[in-house]
Amino acid sequence: MLAFVRGHWQLVLVILIWVATGFYLQQAIYALLPLSVFFFKSRDLWPEVLFGLLIVLVISDMQKDMFYMLNVFKTAKNLYVIAVAAIFLLETRRFAPLSNVFTVFIPFFLYSLFPLVFSTNLFMALQKTISYALMFLVVPNFVLYCYRRQGWPFFRNLVFFMVLILLFGFVLQWMSPKYSHVMGRFRGIFGNPNGMAIYCYLLLMLAAVVNAVNPKLFQWRERVVIFGVILYFLVMSGSRASLASSVIFIVFHRFFAYSALMGFVGLVAMILAVEVVSANLEAVIIALGLQAYFRLETLEEGSGRYFAWDFAWGHIQKYFVFGGGFANDETIMRRYRLFLEREGHQGGVHNTYLSMWLNTGLVGLIIFLRSLFLLFFKASKLVPMSLAIMFSIFFSLMYESWLIGSLNPYTIVLLMIMTVVTEPEIVQWREGQSDPDPEARLDPVAALA
Repeated sequence: MLAFVRGHWQLVLVILIWVATGFYLQQAIYALLPLSVFFFKSRDLWPEVLFGLLIVLVISDMQKDMFYMLNVFKTAKNLYVIAVAAIFLLETRRFAPLSNVFTVFIPFFLYSLFPLVFSTNLFMALQKTISYALMFLVVPNFVLYCYRRQGWPFFRNLVFFMVLILLFGFVLQWMSPKYSHVMGRFRGIFGNPNGMAIYCYLLLMLAAVVNAVNPKLFQWRERVVIFGVILYFLVMSGSRASLASSVIFIVFHRFFAYSALMGFVGLVAMILAVEVVSANLEAVIIALGLQAYFRLETLEEGSGRYFAWDFAWGHIQKYFVFGGGFANDETIMRRYRLFLEREGHQGGVHNTYLSMWLNTGLVGLIIFLRSLFLLFFKASKLVPMSLAIMFSIFFSLMYESWLIGSLNPYTIVLLMIMTVVTEPEIVQWREGQSDPDPEARLDPVAALA
């Protein structure tokens, strides 16, 4: 990892300048971020563009109680995304042939424009819709382009950089536990422990996928460090949902790698076992002496999630079929914030399915899930563990709304995973073919078949 820092000293320097500017010259960030994108491009530092986008999203996710001066990144990040998107749209030929990820989701993005008619905050809804589509368009193509330029060292450096983001949490802990902890739970440099846990869970799958596709990418000591750091921070977060999602992936990626049928049988068996365990979960946790870690006092109420789900379901009835446009869930939860806080709930819906339902209605939810299922199901023919990724994501989405947001440090990691498992030139790199079937790119489904 020290080699990564030495090899990407310009990225490290730029990040330090961003942070210093955020502390002392907040408004200058609005100009500095997009200018940094064009600086990276002028130096042919294409991976730095992507790494910079990731760290900007991480910084923007920080809570104001950590470093309120850096709150400017929450709005300035939009300009960074616009600059990256502008480069892609103006130089699309550079990225050809394009990634298939966006194409699979085109039906959803086309439909998502219709619910804007019912939006109560059209400007915000339109902004969210565009940013969501841009991330699905830009990120996979930048990942693919960086791979074409650098090959597997790009993914090696990407994983190292993402692990370093986690390790920086120790710096905040050294400065003061009040920065790195909240309510006794470790959050590193992320806004909250659950956010850091989602990041760890997604990074775990990304590192596992690239290691499976290219087993020689990391030395065994490096694998021990990478997965050791990820699992340590995941456990320290105390997030039950992300820990369970990670277990689902770790256990079942082996089953699906051996046989899709065995994977499905194992998954059904696990669901039945969970039903049995959940009926006696409190007794099991007490017997293991893990009451504090699993926060037994909040287990029955799901940390307020069940109340939020019931509240969201009541409002879904008004937007049942077509939804109210992107950001509809945020608008509703913000409107009733005081009421929700009196009932002991803080935050959003904490369920991607319900959030998507509020925003795009039942029609949009079905189209989105159809695209997500199709992408991973077809990708399983190239990377068998894709099915394990899909099912673990479906579980994670039950307890958090991270996938409904575009400009967070979680959706971007999932888009990276999607790119790796769906692109034949990455998965079939041993054949040395940049495009195994050029004609198949006309049909994104055929390209994955």
